Order: sequence, then C-alpha cells, then structure tokens
Amino acid sequence: MLKKITFCFFMELLLVLCVSEAHSDDGGLIMPPALAAIQVVILPLYAKDPQQQASVLDAAAALRKDLTAVGMRVHIDDRLSMKPGAKYFEWERRGVPLRLELGMRDLEKGIALGKLRTGGEKFEVPLEDPSNKVSRALTDMKSELKSRSEQLKQRLIFRIESRSDFNKRLKEDEPGMMLVPWGGDDDDEDSIKEETGVTLRCYPLDQDELPDEQDCPLTGKPSRRWAIFAKAY
Repeated sequence: MLKKITFCFFMELLLVLCVSEAHSDDGGLIMPPALAAIQVVILPLYAKDPQQQASVLDAAAALRKDLTAVGMRVHIDDRLSMKPGAKYFEWERRGVPLRLELGMRDLEKGIALGKLRTGGEKFEVPLEDPSNKVSRALTDMKSELKSRSEQLKQRLIFRIESRSDFNKRLKEDEPGMMLVPWGGDDDDEDSIKEETGVTLRCYPLDQDELPDEQDCPLTGKPSRRWAIFAKAY
C-alpha cells in the first residue's frame, strides 16, 4: 500500500512539473481547468458600508453555490483587508484559471467581472445564471492552452534528415527536440550520448510512415521508427 501511495504521489508531482513547464509565463503558473484544484476564485471587494459589505459577501456565497452545484471547484477569498491588486497577483501566480470580482457596483448591475488567467479583457458574468458563462470561459481557456501547446511543440521540434542537420541543431542556443528516423540500438544511444550529450527521449505515439529505404542519419543503419532526441542538461 505504501508503495502505491508513494508512486501516486510521485506521478502527481511529475504531472505538476510537466504542467509548470508547458503552461507558465512571467506571472507564474497557468493551470488547465481540468487539473486545477481551484478552478474559480471569487474575490468580493471591500465596501465601507457594513450592510453593503454583507450584501456583497452573501452574493459571493450564492455565486459559489451556483457554480459548485454544476461541479466546479470554487474558492472565495474574503480577506477584505487585503488590497485587490495584491490578491489578483497572488491568484495569478498560483495559476487559478478564472477569477470573479464582485463589488457593490457589480452587484447593483447583477454581474460579476471575470478574468481568465490566460489574459484578455474582463467580461461580465450574470449572477442570475453564472454557470453557462463560466463553463464557456473555461472551455475557451482549455482550447487556447491546447493551441499554445501545439504551437510550442511545432516551434521546438525539428526533423533531422542528415548528420549535418543534427550537428547544426546542437550549435543553436535552443537545439529543441530533434525528430530522427532512428535505426540504432542501446549501444548507439550510449555512443551518441557520450559524444554529444544528446539522449533518446521517446518514440512519438503518432508514427508517420518512413520513406522507402530510409537510413538513420545518426547511425547509417536502416531506420525502424521515428524517435525524439534532445540535449541533456
């Protein structure tokens, strides 16, 4: 049992590290909605009048109830003595996908103001029926993160057709990930690693058909399948 728990903890930690590498920016972490422990954070704003403050807090609680009723993971940050800007920064750094700001003026309009962690303009979320608008926003964020990841993958993967292509990539500041029609064995891997510091990282699940009579540019042997190589640091 202890081994299973340790393995699960390790896999969760590895998942967080992978997400951190793929979905982070200068402002901190960006968590995909499906993986975020908190998907929506509600930030009730300070009001001088006690009755107005109570109304804002009640509306925040009702908003959380509506969103949790449809399965969303929601947190209310009711630290009223903390300035809004500081709270925005904290939750952005933690990567929470969506924040909802709620002040007295917003309450009078029957809305909360939404802001996605991926950026963009603030948008109105109706308090009467918030789940549809919030669900669409999180779905849009998921699509945007997927698109960003695909663009990053395409930018950093280079198809290697010759040994000279391979050597040129190694001289770049960002060698990236090199897609090689691989035909080597374990001994060849060891030799390449010792010579260049490059290791075989994985075999892509989606394997394009190899050209006829394709030879491996790193070993000269007949290619068997595509492999990803990258420099080890």
